[in-house]
Amino acid sequence: MATKFKLNDCVPCIAIHPGEIIKDELDAREMKQKELASFMGMPTSVLNDIIKGRRAITPEVAVLLQEILSIDASYWLSLQNQYDIDKANINTKIIERKRNIEIWKIISQYCSIKCFEKLNIIGTKISENIKTIYSIFGVTSVEELITLYSQEKEVSYFKKSERLKSEPINIFSWKYYVFYESSKIQCDTKFSNDNLNNLIDELNHLFVINKDTIDTTKKILSRYGIKFIIVPKFDKTPIDGFSFWQGENPTIVLTLRLNRIDNYAFALLHEIYHVYMHLFNNREQKYISIEGAEINKCEEEANKFAKYSLISKDLWSAFLKQHSMISPHAMQMKIKQFAHQHNINEAIVLGFYQHDIKRNKIVQLYVPCKSNCTQFARIFRK
Repeated sequence: MATKFKLNDCVPCIAIHPGEIIKDELDAREMKQKELASFMGMPTSVLNDIIKGRRAITPEVAVLLQEILSIDASYWLSLQNQYDIDKANINTKIIERKRNIEIWKIISQYCSIKCFEKLNIIGTKISENIKTIYSIFGVTSVEELITLYSQEKEVSYFKKSERLKSEPINIFSWKYYVFYESSKIQCDTKFSNDNLNNLIDELNHLFVINKDTIDTTKKILSRYGIKFIIVPKFDKTPIDGFSFWQGENPTIVLTLRLNRIDNYAFALLHEIYHVYMHLFNNREQKYISIEGAEINKCEEEANKFAKYSLISKDLWSAFLKQHSMISPHAMQMKIKQFAHQHNINEAIVLGFYQHDIKRNKIVQLYVPCKSNCTQFARIFRK
């Protein structure tokens, strides 16, 4: 199969002046420049300027070379023409490179180049990187990128918040990279907001089994008309989840910042609540869960749902009250019994328990949120 080249790919690194060909011919014929100049009826200095590339080959010179060297005048003129074209292309390419360098310097101030490099989203060719950045942010110029950055609510919020160890540019970049990745996903099922209970039941069953959790989550949510993706967090972006509406379907994104099944379940259910209760009626809104950010009413509602959709509030309060005074070692069996009795993953019960009573004597070791993962292992410190 023939390889197709773009015009710019054929631009040489240097332009070769036809004077170099004249020199090669003289060397091959063992002819001196002075001798050729004499035959052509021109000063040796003028011929030397042509050979050195300081003068162009004119039609008159080409005709004389044809008579003396028996090489067609059209050949010499074509060499001169190609030299002029190559030189112009090289100059244009240099101007373009300089322009791209200036654009890249500005882009680097408004998006996280280092984070994109770590994920191999961009490479080493600046011109291609600029196109990639424009595609990710949905802009056509660096001016549009600056305007987009200045309009971001999250960016303005984090600039004012000194207590958060977050980088506004990284959060901004992560957010639009998520939009970009979501746009690639095709979801053929129409979303309906009247099947929330069925979805929770399916997810809870998945959490209990805890096998191929991420891949199965994608399949389940897709059947309910919800796009689901895992996008690693960028540096200094303490994001757990993000939900928004794009096209005909909502999208839920998790980072696995805390790669545990209890955090995974909580973050997922939190964003599901936003989809069903908030986004469905206001598709322009976007909900991003960032550690340390101010909790508004919508976030508080989503937190409550995420906590009590698997375990009812009354049931959980009664459990904590009944076993509030027992030792951590004895609590191991109580948590296990409670989880099995109500068909809930033990690690989720444990995570809720630790969160509520803030005991540090219980330590869990498990890696439950990766594809093809095994059931978690637990260690209880006496």
